[in-house]
Amino acid sequence: MDAKRRTNADCLEDIKEVIAGGVSSSMRAAAVPVPLVVRRAEGCLIRDVEDGEFVDFNMGYGPNLFGYADPDVAAALADQFTRGHMTGLPHELDAEAGALVAELVPGVEQVRFANSGTEAVTSALRLARASTGRSLVVTFEGHYHGWSETVLRAGKNTLQIQGTRPTDVVPGAPGMIPEALAHTAQLPWNDAEAVEELFARDGDRIAAVILEPVLVNAGVIPPVPGFLQLLRDLTARSGAMLVFDEVITGFRVARGGAQELYGVEPDLTVLSKVMGGGFPVAAFGGRKAAMRMLATNEAHHAGVYAGNHAALRAVVTVLTKIRALPGLYEELEAIGAGAEEAVREVFAVEKRPVHISRVGSLMSVALLRKPLEKGDSLRDLAEAADFSRHRRFQALAQREGVYFHPNALEPWFLSTAHTGDVLDKAVGALRRALTDLGG
Repeated sequence: MDAKRRTNADCLEDIKEVIAGGVSSSMRAAAVPVPLVVRRAEGCLIRDVEDGEFVDFNMGYGPNLFGYADPDVAAALADQFTRGHMTGLPHELDAEAGALVAELVPGVEQVRFANSGTEAVTSALRLARASTGRSLVVTFEGHYHGWSETVLRAGKNTLQIQGTRPTDVVPGAPGMIPEALAHTAQLPWNDAEAVEELFARDGDRIAAVILEPVLVNAGVIPPVPGFLQLLRDLTARSGAMLVFDEVITGFRVARGGAQELYGVEPDLTVLSKVMGGGFPVAAFGGRKAAMRMLATNEAHHAGVYAGNHAALRAVVTVLTKIRALPGLYEELEAIGAGAEEAVREVFAVEKRPVHISRVGSLMSVALLRKPLEKGDSLRDLAEAADFSRHRRFQALAQREGVYFHPNALEPWFLSTAHTGDVLDKAVGALRRALTDLGG
């Protein structure tokens, strides 16, 4: 790369010459409408190639609970790379990592490790179908479970398609075969009546119900009281498996994830993000009875790099750290509450309508074009959100030194690094951005 070309825009053009679209994940294609090319990241700050500094509320889409360049994870991985990081054979780290997951997550006794949330979800649903002998998987509108063929729906993008209903299962990408979603049903989030109707009609066909126990990927909408327990009761009664996709909520909203926070234990749990501290790793697990077909090799799960030694060293490091910090989640709640209060005050002073929803260190901030009556409804939130104005607000905030995702429904991720002067700096930048946004 030419050393004289140091603007973000120039660097991005260089990247696009060799990386299709300039990104290695299609999800990131719209994430930075104003070019931003990172040189380094530490704590909750990222520095770009122009030497600009930004307070980051995206945090790599959630894995960095302790901030970027966490010294404990960095030291552990550096050491592991000198010991061999991938042999394809069992390693003493396997028992240590598995035991930590089982100790911390209420519904897990055994796990299998994978490389990504998508892989773990795919294997968990295959296991559910194999265990029940059924095909139908029930999902919820707006919930994201990765890009595998049988669950990749248009998600929150469906809300922009005129005439679609919450139950419409719309393929999430060109190139998917028409039959890919033939055994996938979709329901509106937090709609108990719709769930009960589906189970009354098709309960004996349902292999699994999969959900984000908090709808993080579209508005950080928590479950209404009793909703998760209803799903637990109906799946248990019908013989279906309840699958919590805790890729984001796992080890973030509580030590044992959302299942600890809400007191509802699923049959299978999918984990990723926080557990690796930014290193690519995932897992799925459950009680031994739920994992039996994998233990006996009657069901299939594979991956050359699954459970590699470097990934599990990261897991052991992060989960040991979480276990050793008894006040961690109280600290994160305090950080989240402080950030929420400060952001609310900025919008109130500027007299800007906004919807803010938060669960612990997960927060949603969406500019509104009209009042929002029901904060527990994804459809109502999407209809009230001002997507174009929010994108302009994001660009102005980025100019002022704050980065968050430009989609009004995407979450903000907080970390232990979002404290003190850094948060004050971010609040000042958001205030200037709102002022410049105009009418």
